[in-house]
Amino acid sequence: MSAVPSPPRPAAEVHATRILIVLATAALVVSFIETMLTPALPTLGTFFGNAPYTTVVWILSAYLLVGVATIPVTAKLGDLFGKRRVLAIVLSIYVVAVALAPATPLIASAFGLDRAHAIYLLIGTRGVQGIGLAMFPLALAMVAEALPPARVAPAQGIVASMFAVGSAFGLVLGSWLIDRFGWQLAYAAVVPIALALPILARSWLPDGLRGTGGKIDLAGAGLLGGGLAAFLLGLTLGPSWGWTDLRGSGGPWGVPETLVLAAVLGVLFVWRSRTTDEPLVDLSRLGERNVALGYLGAMLVGLAMYVGFVVLTVLVEFPVVGLGESVFAFGLLSIPTTVGMFVAAPLVGRGVARWGPRPMVVIGSAVAGAGFLLLLAWHATYLELIGEAIPTFVGLVAVLVSVTNAVAMSARRGEAGIHMGLTEMFQDLGASAGPVAVAAILATFTRVILVPNPSVPSGFASTVVPSAAAFTWTFGLGAALMLAAGIVGVFFENYRAGSARDAGARATPPPAPAAASP
Repeated sequence: MSAVPSPPRPAAEVHATRILIVLATAALVVSFIETMLTPALPTLGTFFGNAPYTTVVWILSAYLLVGVATIPVTAKLGDLFGKRRVLAIVLSIYVVAVALAPATPLIASAFGLDRAHAIYLLIGTRGVQGIGLAMFPLALAMVAEALPPARVAPAQGIVASMFAVGSAFGLVLGSWLIDRFGWQLAYAAVVPIALALPILARSWLPDGLRGTGGKIDLAGAGLLGGGLAAFLLGLTLGPSWGWTDLRGSGGPWGVPETLVLAAVLGVLFVWRSRTTDEPLVDLSRLGERNVALGYLGAMLVGLAMYVGFVVLTVLVEFPVVGLGESVFAFGLLSIPTTVGMFVAAPLVGRGVARWGPRPMVVIGSAVAGAGFLLLLAWHATYLELIGEAIPTFVGLVAVLVSVTNAVAMSARRGEAGIHMGLTEMFQDLGASAGPVAVAAILATFTRVILVPNPSVPSGFASTVVPSAAAFTWTFGLGAALMLAAGIVGVFFENYRAGSARDAGARATPPPAPAAASP
């Protein structure tokens, strides 16, 4: 008797698997590049003619500024004209910028620029790379549309775990490559993998839901993008220019004016969205509980995650106030945390599918909050930092997976792209504020110590360093953010994947645009 052949896999399942593979690979590549560059800033400053740190930091800031400012527009384009098409374009732009980045010194030299000026070409290239930040909300929206509800949250957990793996590789392997072969070769090592991403997206991914058509609100896009860019510019320049100096670094424009401009553009965006027939963002959806709480939760997670990342970097790498270890040592510290996140994230996704987002947000917030409190009490040794970082970041990724799924399951058909884009935008806004918050606390709570200095007669010189209270307040801030995230979680409207409520939300088409007045 012949065996009965197993039935073929449904096309939707094959498509979803392909989306997940492309998205996970993209997460691995991008997180590797971004994490690799963070500890390499001193090396980059030396390479580009001892450029000042206030200039070097724009190698990171340009990527985030352009990315956050363009995410809502790119995500909306995916809803209107098809996510596969827009995703392939976004990936192509990102890959071209990645390939050009290590060649910027040669390009600058061809135009007669020295290295001190070549850094601005790299900053511009990094800004173009920022457009690629939209690949993640677009692909997550495709996952939400292609997968059955019970598999969406586990898939999002897998993607989150790949971010953790990429970050660990960036810190350990990336820092080793930079130390041994220089930043250009380390950057170029990722190019072959990155080149495959747009090819896979174009040839391997399904068409997905057809775009809803219509037009994009260019005025609203300009107001929102300009407001976000002005806000992030103010956050970036504040520590070096001063938060209250109206003339910045001697010029006619300072940080206060930049933040006021951001507020004005934000108000105009709200007005525009309420008065146009086809707004970029349907602000009425912010009245829905899970959408609004999901955005708030994403911002709290982004802020807490970068508070933890920055302060742990200080404690591990800085002498006197920290352990004075190398970047490579910090990378090794991240490996146990990465393993924990890699294992926990898909399990959290399964938990969300089975029990809903409310309990998982509360549990994740409690675990991360406990991690911050442990760090507050004990952070003097390398082993303490290794052990206590695990619950901190495992809890954070649990909250992130849960709130992302809550927003994805609340999206109507044809709106997944913009909702995932706004979730990413709010997370990145929180992440942008994290380093600023840590810097402000460390600069507020200080002490004066004597350090050896053979150039002075006494052999010692005084210097100002963060006090113990600074780290207490910083870890206390992280715990407070997790308390807030837990409170947010309590108010989520809970559901289980495949429930009537969930199916209804995903099947509901977006409301038709109002007819224009004659």
